[in-house]
Amino acid sequence: MTICNGALMAFADSIEKVSENMLEVKPTLMVSVPRLFEKIYQRIFENAHQMPVVKRNLFHWAVDVGKRFIEAKYVHKKPSALLGIEYAVADRLVFSKIRAKFGGNMKLFCCGGAPLDKTINEFFWVIGIPIFEGYGLTETSPALTFNNFDNVRFGSVGTALEQTEIKIAEDGEILVKGPQLMLGYYNDPIATAEAIQDGWFKTGDIGHLEDNFLYITDRKKELIITAGGKNIPPQPIENELKMDKYVSSAFVYGDRKPYLTALIVPNLERLLEFAKERHIHYFDLDDLVMHEPVQKLFEQRIAEINGRLAHYETIKKFALLPHDFSIENGELTPTLKLRRKVITEKYKFKIEDMYADHSN
Repeated sequence: MTICNGALMAFADSIEKVSENMLEVKPTLMVSVPRLFEKIYQRIFENAHQMPVVKRNLFHWAVDVGKRFIEAKYVHKKPSALLGIEYAVADRLVFSKIRAKFGGNMKLFCCGGAPLDKTINEFFWVIGIPIFEGYGLTETSPALTFNNFDNVRFGSVGTALEQTEIKIAEDGEILVKGPQLMLGYYNDPIATAEAIQDGWFKTGDIGHLEDNFLYITDRKKELIITAGGKNIPPQPIENELKMDKYVSSAFVYGDRKPYLTALIVPNLERLLEFAKERHIHYFDLDDLVMHEPVQKLFEQRIAEINGRLAHYETIKKFALLPHDFSIENGELTPTLKLRRKVITEKYKFKIEDMYADHSN
């Protein structure tokens, strides 16, 4: 599509250099995966956290105004004149300065590869660089659905593209049909027959439709089925955990277990700041995450998050990891999704410890 439209395409050197590359290239559009937007979102709020009180309050006021304006304009289609004026002021004082960090020309982002947290999506619309979230697979060439300016629902992956049909199977799996669907897997008729039945492709994703907008819950094969028989998608809980200012990454586990547990990677900057404030002396990060004040801090943070979850979704125990998951260590896919089997195997002893005394 980039080539067909005569546009210049640039590839980032690495995820660490994206912000630097944006200032070099000054792009008008960027395509990425949720993990990058999560990191940008955290960075913006980290910077706001360190501002003087007046500027910090101004930032939060602007975000609040922006949320109400975006909802009124793009979802309800009825923005008031007064709200429009407030947003214009917020944009001039706050959002225009944030947009300058993206090179100054950025018009919108496109996101796919995994579900994007609704709060993060809304925030980018608020600052004036909308994220259009879409959905598809390699087998569907790849797009099936997309949000746009005329039709957007935060938290959804949009409505079906032209000539594309979507339905939900009894077990919640998303089934699709359309001209972009593959003919089959090369030289593998058995796999093809399993994937495509009566012309409908079985995506392996779980979701639901609301007013023609598709919402993705999780991958079918990644659903956690607890010992009590509850089917729990881990990604929404992991996203809830990652929205906490002290959490960088999270991995939720609990298949055939009596309760859910989590591996938590702390936000390093916030953790070091906390350690400095509490005068915690430590040898290295492995030592720091084991300190009692740090453990108590995360107990409190997770207790707050548990309050927003259903009882069977709550995290009963957790373990802190000193280093983030990475592609290099095989824990993330190239699109920065968790490799659950690899993580489960690598940290099996930590996971087993969290269930060691569940009978007591």
